[in-house]
Amino acid sequence: MDSHNFPNLCLMKLSEYHTRRGDRVEWWSPKGRYDLVYKSRVFTDTYSKDTIVVNNAEQVIQGGTGYGPGGKDLPYEIEHIRPDYFLYPRFLGTAYGFLSRGCPRNCGFCIVSGKEGRRSVKVADLSEFWRGEDEIKLLDPNLLACPDHEALLEQLAASRALVDFTQIPPSEATATGGSMC
Repeated sequence: MDSHNFPNLCLMKLSEYHTRRGDRVEWWSPKGRYDLVYKSRVFTDTYSKDTIVVNNAEQVIQGGTGYGPGGKDLPYEIEHIRPDYFLYPRFLGTAYGFLSRGCPRNCGFCIVSGKEGRRSVKVADLSEFWRGEDEIKLLDPNLLACPDHEALLEQLAASRALVDFTQIPPSEATATGGSMC
């Protein structure tokens, strides 16, 4: 729902999971007919509107912080699967992922500490989502607060890739919206 201006990591992992199961995965179209459609939002209505009504699917699952607190996390086997980078062809050559989650800062404008905890913890090694791409975009909220930050930084240095410590800026979340089945 947040557009195609920045890849949705959750949808990329769901796509890989379903592809490995032998399911056909494609972007949702109002003209199609689907067994299952996922709608994922990172941002609230302040930055992206959910204006898409899906009435051509047996089941619709929506999730992400943009739909409010209390949502379910991805199951372990999906959360720790290598993302399907082909879902967003224009972003091929860049690896996206989290090495840590949580943040001790509890800034008033940020939902991370309320959602992921007030402690930064390691959640993955770089090899979980990087396979030699030239660029790595880390979505970690506060990697340096993680007790394992030195080992994680060593993994990044050993990759010899360009590393962008980022979070998705709200300006990237505006635009057309989208869903995937």
